[in-house]
Amino acid sequence: MAGSPLLQGSQILSERLETLRHLRGPAVEDFTGRVREVVILASSSRGGSSMLAELLRRSPDLLHLRAEINPFLRLVDLTYPDSADSDRLDAWHLDRLDARSRRILDVELALDAGRSASLVADDDHYLLDSAWRFAIQWPAIDFHLADWLAEGRRVLARLREEGGWAPGELRDPARFQLALSRAFDANPWYYDMPRSLLHDEVPELGRHGAPGDVLVEEPPFVLTQVWQRATEVEIETKPLVIKTPSNAYRLPFLRALFPRARLRVIHLTRNPAASINGLLDGWHYHGFHAHRMVDPLDIEGYHDRWWWKFDLPPGWQELRKAPLAEVCAFQWRSAHQAILDDLEEGGLDSLRMRFEDLVTSAESRVACLARLTEWLGVPFDGPLLTAAWEGIDSVVATAPPAPGRWRTRWDTIKSALDDATRATATRMGYESEDDWL
Repeated sequence: MAGSPLLQGSQILSERLETLRHLRGPAVEDFTGRVREVVILASSSRGGSSMLAELLRRSPDLLHLRAEINPFLRLVDLTYPDSADSDRLDAWHLDRLDARSRRILDVELALDAGRSASLVADDDHYLLDSAWRFAIQWPAIDFHLADWLAEGRRVLARLREEGGWAPGELRDPARFQLALSRAFDANPWYYDMPRSLLHDEVPELGRHGAPGDVLVEEPPFVLTQVWQRATEVEIETKPLVIKTPSNAYRLPFLRALFPRARLRVIHLTRNPAASINGLLDGWHYHGFHAHRMVDPLDIEGYHDRWWWKFDLPPGWQELRKAPLAEVCAFQWRSAHQAILDDLEEGGLDSLRMRFEDLVTSAESRVACLARLTEWLGVPFDGPLLTAAWEGIDSVVATAPPAPGRWRTRWDTIKSALDDATRATATRMGYESEDDWL
């Protein structure tokens, strides 16, 4: 490949990312070849994977990417419509990458992998990381890196003074992002941050449609958290957890991407009614814009003709004019069918978990995570154990969580539960609607 059309079409973005790769480095050489264990958190969209991933970030014995893997794939032309006609990726997609694209992918992943930290070790390193994230979130915004660093230093100093924080503390990444977004003409409403903060500070903005015609990261945009980059020793000794629902269609690709790693799969399930309801919410929400389509859509009950939301399963073309609930059921069913089929055919070590067990009660969540950490071979203690008992704030939620929220849409959801969807539900143990949460 000659390089991503996205980057070819934006020389400014390409040059900025190349500069940032240099300034944020050095990266661990041959990152993907050094990783020894990869844990794929596989699920459907709106299946609870963000919550489970956020819980696992409490463990210092696991490594993560800061967010989804999709932006890295988009930067090297491995997403629709450039790589294939869906989110499916196989080993041959990796084989046809040219050396430069392989190098970019390896370095970008190495610079991103790590774990949560309590203090910013170096303000300028944090600001460079935040500049990289801002660049992929707002590829159409031209900004000078020197201006970003100068403004970032001012904002960090002001927040620490106003909040009485110690040097290195950043207790509120949302306020940092809010200040930088306003300074560089980006709409902070597209970030996953408290609505109350946005209503107080920028009530006049709001969100309307996609944040741009070209997207690298899918909104709601993530905040740049305080982070400790993985060392060479950690990369070779700690499991790397990768969470992205589209990975349901990428297990063969990920096995090839990490050629020396043991690949294991957490298959996170959720009953179809709750997941379909969450997908319906997301399709109507001002976020989750995943793919700008080559040809317009005509999905019944959905009014944006150019943006497909969430993952793009093989065979999606047959539903470009279907009712939205059928599209959502298809997304849920296709993801889990792909996971189940790859697990059965590939002989991968896997553990199935139910999202319902994470939210029924604190006792249920603790038992669930105790089983998971034993399977992973990591301690169940410290911040992870505390979070298991106390729970965490909702992540990328479109509405306040509530048990059985899908029942208010039952007539719509029931119409989409065809024989194939029910068969997939039964295959995963969701046989009776009376037991769904």
